[in-house]
Amino acid sequence: MICFLVPVKSKKLSSDWDKFSELVKRSLKSINGQKDRDFQIVVACHELPTKKFEHPQVHYVQVDFDVPQLSNEDWEKDRQLKEGDKANKIQFAYEYAIANFNVDYFMVVDSDDCIQNGISKYVNSRLKENIPGWYVNKGYFYTEGSKFAFMIRSNFNVRCGTCIIIKKELFPQIIQKEPYLYYFHETIKLENNLSLVPYPKPAALYSMANGENHYMSKSKVSNLVNQSKYFSLAYFQSIYSKLTRYRPRFIGNGFKKSFNFYNIN
Repeated sequence: MICFLVPVKSKKLSSDWDKFSELVKRSLKSINGQKDRDFQIVVACHELPTKKFEHPQVHYVQVDFDVPQLSNEDWEKDRQLKEGDKANKIQFAYEYAIANFNVDYFMVVDSDDCIQNGISKYVNSRLKENIPGWYVNKGYFYTEGSKFAFMIRSNFNVRCGTCIIIKKELFPQIIQKEPYLYYFHETIKLENNLSLVPYPKPAALYSMANGENHYMSKSKVSNLVNQSKYFSLAYFQSIYSKLTRYRPRFIGNGFKKSFNFYNIN
């Protein structure tokens, strides 16, 4: 069985708690859309989301540690505090799942992302193969409100936290404690010469610039898009890189069904 772990940031760190709760609800509906029903979902949070998604396979656990105190003056220090809070919640959800379910594999899903509906079927059908796990090498970038998603064909796991499927006994290796507490989603190489293998399909939808991202804020996305001067060599190199690495896909009915996706107004 696979268990999905969903860390949810505190209301105190949200810019719009009602909107963020809608993003969390969509994410949980997306995870719950798995074709193979042998899975569980554990949501770790300080406060319960408003209008939370209720289902017998969704379990909300409220953490007992403090919300990080941000300075709003040192971006990097605040980011580390938020990443530490996220890692603590992932660990909290993991321990709850270990105590309550017979789990074979874990997957962390960021609380504003969506996932493809065939993951549990793929993983559960390979339990006897003793694979250490998979990393999502291909996935979609999505800007809220857009009619298109853009598939990145490599290194998705470096950019998005919704990217690791790992055996339960290897799970502790993805929580890094130094130089600060961090969910190490870039992980591919494990101890004892073990490695995660690429998941064969685009498996996750990374919601960007929704106002609630730790890293991909609206200003960050804008800076990335506009980092090259128009008509310079670097600009044309940037355009060529995007055309070769990203493939646009219209968000039609097939896509929505595959990710159990819908627009949030």
